[in-house]
Amino acid sequence: MQSKIIKVNTRRLPLALHDYGGDGPAVLFLHGFLDNGRSFEDVAIPASSFCRPMCLDWRGHGESDYIVDGSYHQLDHFKDLLNIMNEAPGGKPFDVVVAHSLGGTVALWLASVAPELFPKLLLLDSLGGYAADAKEQVKQFGRLVVHLQSEERSFKSFSSRQSAEERVRHNNPELSAKGAERIVRHYLKRGESGFEVKLDPRLRGPNPFRFSEEVWQEMLSAITGEAKVLVSENGYVLRRPCSTERFQCLQNAEWIDVPKVGHHIHAEVPDIVVRSLREFL
Repeated sequence: MQSKIIKVNTRRLPLALHDYGGDGPAVLFLHGFLDNGRSFEDVAIPASSFCRPMCLDWRGHGESDYIVDGSYHQLDHFKDLLNIMNEAPGGKPFDVVVAHSLGGTVALWLASVAPELFPKLLLLDSLGGYAADAKEQVKQFGRLVVHLQSEERSFKSFSSRQSAEERVRHNNPELSAKGAERIVRHYLKRGESGFEVKLDPRLRGPNPFRFSEEVWQEMLSAITGEAKVLVSENGYVLRRPCSTERFQCLQNAEWIDVPKVGHHIHAEVPDIVVRSLREFL
């Protein structure tokens, strides 16, 4: 099954939205950092029997445009997402937003100030971004300065898809071979020296600003829609301090443990994501 690419956010920076069709409720999928929207494919295809899955490529990722002047900071994703939410099919909010990792961070941030746009959030191993106190935030600015003054590096190219999958598993030790295949499936393009990743090299570098834990908990407290949080046994949520406190800030939320998998729930156990989405709808 092939998705159809719809260009959205065209007044700001054209982004690719992979539309898998279906006559049911519209569902927006938001991927994580250095991933791509079609890594949700094994969720989107079966889900198209009961909804209309639409999977975004964030700026600089996949089939979306690269910046000319601008940046790839989370505030840029925040602004892009607001435009996309306002372009939802039928002129009404997406029925569900499914968000993984970075996608969850940006979705929660926007949902805290525009809760009417997010009636339902299905969060995949995500309860917001890293927190930083004042001292750590100053250090983060310092890391940004070092990065900006360093020589720009391209992403590694690969001789084969298998070598790309091996690299993804090296960077994510908990990821299975099948999970890596799902992520890499639409991740590569033919280049002069083999396979190149569909990522702008300027995506590299630290996020310049991190909210304090107090701010994160205040934002989650402002979210009024329903939320389901799928929490990986070997993922990020359980490793981070204050995850339980953040979850308890949500007004209407369900915590669902997903055993024996790592951070990339959608790539490892797509059937669980499909089932959770069907139940949510």
